[in-house]
Amino acid sequence: MNRRGTWALLAVVAAIALIVLLRGPVGPGSSPNHRSDSNAPDGTSALLTYAQALGHPTGTVEGTFTLPPPPALMFVFTPGGFSGAEARQVLQWVSSGGLLVYAAEEGDPQLDGLLGIQRQRSTAPGAATAPAPILGGVSHVDGAAQVFPLRPLPAQVPLLRNEHLDTLAVTSRVGSGQVIALADPLELCNSYLGHADNGRLAADLIALAPAGGRVVFDEFHHGSAASSAPLTDWMLTPWGLALLWLVLVVFAGLAARGRVFGPQIAIGAPADRSTAEYARAVGDLLRRARARQVTLQTLDLAARRALSERLGLSSGASGFEEALAQRAPAVARELKAVESRIGAAAGAEDSLLAAARQLHSIAYPVAPQASGKEPS
Repeated sequence: MNRRGTWALLAVVAAIALIVLLRGPVGPGSSPNHRSDSNAPDGTSALLTYAQALGHPTGTVEGTFTLPPPPALMFVFTPGGFSGAEARQVLQWVSSGGLLVYAAEEGDPQLDGLLGIQRQRSTAPGAATAPAPILGGVSHVDGAAQVFPLRPLPAQVPLLRNEHLDTLAVTSRVGSGQVIALADPLELCNSYLGHADNGRLAADLIALAPAGGRVVFDEFHHGSAASSAPLTDWMLTPWGLALLWLVLVVFAGLAARGRVFGPQIAIGAPADRSTAEYARAVGDLLRRARARQVTLQTLDLAARRALSERLGLSSGASGFEEALAQRAPAVARELKAVESRIGAAAGAEDSLLAAARQLHSIAYPVAPQASGKEPS
């Protein structure tokens, strides 16, 4: 690159850095699974911080699906998929005194089936009110515009209903524990805690944990550890964007100013290969495979075919020897002698080469120069 190109590249780098500095930090992005380590509007990091501020030890379930000993409170937000064994583990944990807050837009089939959570297939308005004073101070909550309502069973108590009396949250006792299912996780997410009575709802749910009891968040079913940021988060930082722009600009510059490393050479039309090349290739394959017996048999058949064409005989297996003995007795005796040694000749390459030469001389004899008579 010449001096002019160097200065142009430095100017582009300086312009990108200036744009990034003037723009400032980018937004926190999005967290569709409502991760507890995400500061996005739909993340739940504020809920975790809220539990810590209330004096509860907090943590995450990650690495291996190991639940804390009850009594403890666990939040499960929009899981990526429970196995049957994991769902049974949750059911056993709740039955032993665990407290589960399960919030998912469409639910998990395994977890829904074991916990008795049923959902409607059609959506309904997401704004809800508390039909009974079970949650202290909660009268109205607000989240998504449309949600999939729940179908409460007789053992489940509705906690939230919308204007059409669709159930959006239920609670039920399971053994010694309790399950609270929410149809809308956004009501507990970062940017929604200040809406209506969402903050009070979060406080009431955290208050279910006993004094000093643990409050944990299931990050195991979000596909990655809660303590590690996604691999693409660096792209959302100012200098990450600057680096991406720099790579794009350099790539575009190299593509626009690229030069070949020498004169262009035209590719010639493919030529037909000679018969000798094919014969040499087949011979090389047979040699590598050590197929000496197959090689000799192939050469013997080729010699017979050549003799049949030259002497006007039938190349079939029946009658060839008799016809050859009548037409050319000397050739028949020589061919028979060579064929009797084929089995022994397959043991070494020298013997194979000698047999191959004899078969070739029989099939393609050299005409005598003096008398011009063919051998009888």
